[in-house]
Amino acid sequence: MNILSKIEYDGIIAEIEFPIDDDELDRLLKENYMPTDTTKLFYVRAIDYPNVLSVLSKSEVNLDQLNYLAKRLDCLDDDEMDQFVVAVDHEHMGSLRDLINLSFNLDKFTLIKDISDMTKVGREYILNTEGSVPADSKYDEHYAQVGMNLLNSGRGVFTPKGLLFREDKPLEELYDGQVFPYFAYNASIVDIEIEYNGKSEMVFLPDSELAFGKALKRLGAPDLEACECSLELTNARYSKLVDSFNEVFEKDGINELNSILKTLDEYDIDPNKVAALLEYTGATSSSDINVLIDSADDFELITEIDEGDYDEVGRYFINHSDDYDLSEELEDFFNFDQFGEYIADEHSGQFVSGGFIYYAGYTGLDEILDQLDTADNSMRMGGM
Repeated sequence: MNILSKIEYDGIIAEIEFPIDDDELDRLLKENYMPTDTTKLFYVRAIDYPNVLSVLSKSEVNLDQLNYLAKRLDCLDDDEMDQFVVAVDHEHMGSLRDLINLSFNLDKFTLIKDISDMTKVGREYILNTEGSVPADSKYDEHYAQVGMNLLNSGRGVFTPKGLLFREDKPLEELYDGQVFPYFAYNASIVDIEIEYNGKSEMVFLPDSELAFGKALKRLGAPDLEACECSLELTNARYSKLVDSFNEVFEKDGINELNSILKTLDEYDIDPNKVAALLEYTGATSSSDINVLIDSADDFELITEIDEGDYDEVGRYFINHSDDYDLSEELEDFFNFDQFGEYIADEHSGQFVSGGFIYYAGYTGLDEILDQLDTADNSMRMGGM
């Protein structure tokens, strides 16, 4: 669900479709000679779609709030969107703050579109208000009774989309008008909680660098150093790198960490290989990590191999490398263990916690090591 809007500032009108990336929003505002400070109030000339948000037309809004609402609505399915539409009308909502909070309170608004099946009515009601229902059909009689009681309660309000039942309890105000509630719109690798003066916001990396500054501004924090920050890994695929992520964040800051995560995500680089490279070289700094990420294609990682198992290293190369060939008749007489040791020496290979990693490039390992600040010097001296 996208929001199609006409936004005006100082007589200039721009058509903007939300949700939108912070960098793209910044670009559009510059292109239309509008302020890029999204904490300023912009005039909504019109909301062309969806119609339910026409309540925002002819009002002044914060573009970040409008973008946050758009992200919330974009994650609703068709039935949830119908709930939202009828709830806006029923509650006579007209402010962005109220609309954002409503998106977190749909469990208080049950919309029944089909009253022909009491069991289905009861299931839909319990599912919406409680969040889940058992799949076992033995509860069908109970749900049928719930459905019957609901329709006989007299609480139903006719709407163009069905019967609306509102729970008799206040809406939770998760959004206080200052800091946004936790909500991950896109899949992230790590989440950073930024806390300042009793309030907190989450940033989800990788993201636009503008997102960090906006979060700090909403918190009223002068800079990140004035805040309490904590990092949480949200993608288990990167579990072997979490200590490195923490170290980069603490030593080099959020922008450096974000840059690394953007590269890993954009090019879908194997995080296990990166973790093996860090162990292989002893590198720790963000600059070293960036060098190794750029050079990842020059290395190969053999997984599921035990420490010191040169026999398996030798067998791997015979089976997977075009440079070595061995007929089946000679396998029983071939010393795979000795061959594995030769490979380790020839390709600067090393056993790591993730298996066995070796250099498979053409420019030379030293050329990569020379770019590192913290690489193990023994690697340069044939001490693998």
